[in-house]
Amino acid sequence: MDVRPRLLMLLGCTALWAPLGWAAPVAPQTPSCSTATLKGTYLYSSMGVLDGKPYAESGREQYDGQGGILLTYRGSDGAGGTVRARYSVSADCIGKAVYPDGQSAISFISPDGSRFSYTITRTPGDRRSALSGWEIRVAP
Repeated sequence: MDVRPRLLMLLGCTALWAPLGWAAPVAPQTPSCSTATLKGTYLYSSMGVLDGKPYAESGREQYDGQGGILLTYRGSDGAGGTVRARYSVSADCIGKAVYPDGQSAISFISPDGSRFSYTITRTPGDRRSALSGWEIRVAP
């Protein structure tokens, strides 16, 4: 039994219909976030440059879902401690955190709030700094 005619017919149908499936428009996903998106305990690690020197930091941030953060950290320079900060989140899942020393960060948040990436966008004074990292929620 010669299967070539059936194979050619199958390939012909696939070639005819496949582009229609590929060309189907994809509706853009519109995330919907708010300050309540970030709630729970997150662990983080950031690396980069602080005051013109290589720097790394890790810690824990507790987000209350209402704009408050409790941060506990330790840096590669030996500094560490616990501080309170404020945050906000826009509907397009972009967050901003402002810390007591004047440092601020911009975050790109997953719509379910389970993780986000961030970049430190402002440091106090004229500190030459470039830091970024990830945070992952580990507890509700």
